[in-house]
Amino acid sequence: MARLELRRLSKAFGRQLAVDDFELTVDHGQLVSFLGPSGCGKTTTLRMTAGFETPDRGQILVDGNDITMLPPNRRNMGMVFQGYALFPNMTAAQNIDFGLSVRRRPADERARRVAELLELFGLAHVGKSYPHQLSGGQQQRVALARAIAVEPAVLLLDEPLSAVDAKVREELRTEIRRLQAQLGVTTILVTHDQSEALSISDIVVVMNRGRIEEIGTPAQIYAEPHSSFTAGFIGAMNEIRVRVVSASGGVVERDGVRFGASGTSGMANGDVALLLVRPELLSMLPAGAGATAGPTMRARVDVATFLGATTRLVARELPGASVGGGNAGGTAFPAVEHLAVDVPSAGAAQWPIGSEITLALPTTARVVALPVDSAALAG
Repeated sequence: MARLELRRLSKAFGRQLAVDDFELTVDHGQLVSFLGPSGCGKTTTLRMTAGFETPDRGQILVDGNDITMLPPNRRNMGMVFQGYALFPNMTAAQNIDFGLSVRRRPADERARRVAELLELFGLAHVGKSYPHQLSGGQQQRVALARAIAVEPAVLLLDEPLSAVDAKVREELRTEIRRLQAQLGVTTILVTHDQSEALSISDIVVVMNRGRIEEIGTPAQIYAEPHSSFTAGFIGAMNEIRVRVVSASGGVVERDGVRFGASGTSGMANGDVALLLVRPELLSMLPAGAGATAGPTMRARVDVATFLGATTRLVARELPGASVGGGNAGGTAFPAVEHLAVDVPSAGAAQWPIGSEITLALPTTARVVALPVDSAALAG
């Protein structure tokens, strides 16, 4: 296990700033994901960590030792590339043995290590097969076994599951997490797949335009995002405009209805914000429900999407139709055009397309109010 520190890394390609002031510490044995859209700088950051790119500024340290200017082969890091980069003229066993051979390990030690890894990764029966004879999942396992064979201090994974189908991807990400925890190797995973990052990471680093947008555990990133970018990138999110009534007290208002919401600290009374609500946190009220003490919204169903155990209804808020104890003089906002709400599939038929529904907004800590800029308010 090793402790990895990335201190204020920056990298530009011509006039394009790819990574800007990136700072992160990965503790011993942690699995940390870099998550973000294409072009956000996550792969460039990984390549600087591996030694394939030289930062314009900043430092890379492993267990306190500065390795910023060391070549890749002297960093004691293992890397799995997006396309696996297996040697086509070598068998699975020979691919796994490659790093050991380069390091001139004794033949008997190499043979034991290769056999051990073939067994560990469930590849013993294909050790003599060439890459073109292996499935995508088997190729991924060989690439991972090759990276781990040299017992690296840090393991770097660059979109390791992008080349396999959805079912295999789900199986392999669970296997990667199991093996990483078993081996205790400090790991960085680069991915644009939110479900992949959330399901197996200790820490998720959300990146946007070369900078760190947010860092947190998967639960924190999903339930309590601190930026509108993170909220929109991680899963489906309803964005509902509100006005801050009491920033210190965590009270917001919409259409005259006041209610509690976290995230108002640092705002000013009167600021416009986005209330962020996951589809599963909206509650469907019975037909004909009258005014309630809490905030509600009325909408018309436009789309129903079957997702297995749940069905996602996408509805359009009915203008001027918010109910629930409103006060005169409240701020009126434009109707929300796309409200997503998850309901049990077993009962979804009672809300066909075109039907009117009443939704109750949650008033728990999982509701986060975020400031929005003038562009977000336009229209």
